[in-house]
Amino acid sequence: MSVTQIFIVSLRAVIGAMEIAILFRVFCELKVVRRDSKPFKFLFSISEPLLEPVRKLLSKQNKDRKMNFDLSPFIVMVILYSLNIILKN
Repeated sequence: MSVTQIFIVSLRAVIGAMEIAILFRVFCELKVVRRDSKPFKFLFSISEPLLEPVRKLLSKQNKDRKMNFDLSPFIVMVILYSLNIILKN
């Protein structure tokens, strides 16, 4: 296995872990888990660096109307999934 292949496999593993972390965070928010609990704080600290830039872009585009639902996890999941598919090939 070459160094490039090892890098791609490692990157795909990180992408998969991020997908799972974002998915758990969304479930925790829907299930109304206490936000001051340690597991939620951990999920927040892992996923927020990916979600915040997308959230800012969405808020810039929707200045006139307030969004009732946060679409940033869905958009980040689509981007991560697409990257994973690209790296798989």
